Amino acid sequence: MSALSTRYRAAFSTLPPGVQLIGLQVWLPIVFVILFCFCYVFAFHAPSPHNVPVAVVGSSQAAADFASGLETSSKGVLAVTLEPSLESAQSDVRSGEIAAAYVPGIPKAELVVASAAQYQLAILSTQYFTPIAAAQGATLSVQDLAPLPPRDSFGTGLFYLTLVSLIGGYMVAMFVGLMGGPLTHRVRVGLIAGFSLLLPLISTVLVRFVIGVVDQDFFAIWMIGAGTAFSVGLVVNGLSYFTGRFVTALALGLFVFINIPASGGAFPPEFMPQPFEFLHPFVSATGTIDLLRETVYGVGPGVAAGWQILTGYAIVGAVLTAIGKPHATRRAARRAAKGAPISMLASAQAAAAALTAAPALAPALIAAQRNEAPRLDVSSGDIEIDQVNTDTNSISAVVGSGV
Repeated sequence: MSALSTRYRAAFSTLPPGVQLIGLQVWLPIVFVILFCFCYVFAFHAPSPHNVPVAVVGSSQAAADFASGLETSSKGVLAVTLEPSLESAQSDVRSGEIAAAYVPGIPKAELVVASAAQYQLAILSTQYFTPIAAAQGATLSVQDLAPLPPRDSFGTGLFYLTLVSLIGGYMVAMFVGLMGGPLTHRVRVGLIAGFSLLLPLISTVLVRFVIGVVDQDFFAIWMIGAGTAFSVGLVVNGLSYFTGRFVTALALGLFVFINIPASGGAFPPEFMPQPFEFLHPFVSATGTIDLLRETVYGVGPGVAAGWQILTGYAIVGAVLTAIGKPHATRRAARRAAKGAPISMLASAQAAAAALTAAPALAPALIAAQRNEAPRLDVSSGDIEIDQVNTDTNSISAVVGSGV
């Protein structure tokens, strides 16, 4: 350990143990504030549509010229293609390949949308094409292939259901990673799997029978939530072997702050700035939202696409878990062989625990943390502080009555 690091630890240890513990954890709210500003405020403060995929139905040169002129006049808002038939246009709108399809005609033009696939895109398309139809001397008729029900009028219900499973899975795995170091792979993965079934079951029951956001497909929605929680949990569990207590910030960044703007749940990816638009196909929440929309409303790229994303995360998590524990074991062995000191957090936790049990020992414990005494052997009732290793700054506390 460098001389500077040694002096810093010595100075830090002069603080009361409780203050040390707080000081060693306040990095998290600082990271939270930074991530919140760069991921939420930056992404959501001025959502602006760009390259929204729409189509003009027709195969003639006139239709091609109209599509080209429409894209040019939109100044980057629309990305316009041609659809050969109304049937193919309807299929692509339902799958989410395009946001809307415009069928020119006089006296009536038609616009095909699917509100359940993305509410904001359906509204944008309607607002954009209404004056275009009027300029052509036509009245616009809107065909909504998947209208949203009154119980989910803005299409956000499934997005928040996604967040429940996502955040629940990440939190369980975070606690397993922080506190389950000695546990075997089987026990850790078993805990994650068990809570991955329990937490989405609770949320599905509440959303289905109490709040009433959905009214069908109970088992399918539960299993989608379980798959989401488990795949995310495996990744967080694997990362915890490499990052220790800092897994909290990493998981928060990956599965909350990046996932939410990039998922297309709050706003479509065509409304988001980079890099969130680019990340949309890769974040786990995209897979979950696609699965839920397909299950509940029959729109989206299909269940295979959603399960591919979640399976990919589960595989990554399994690999990280498999290689993570041996890595953590080797790292701990190397530190022990070098005589490296225990972490500042562990030292502060031991001192705080001992002080809570025996406040009268405070002067001796603070002196031990400062390395002012080569040996400390103090007994007070049932509390015995029996070893201080000044080379490693470690404090061992034995609390009990002959047990």
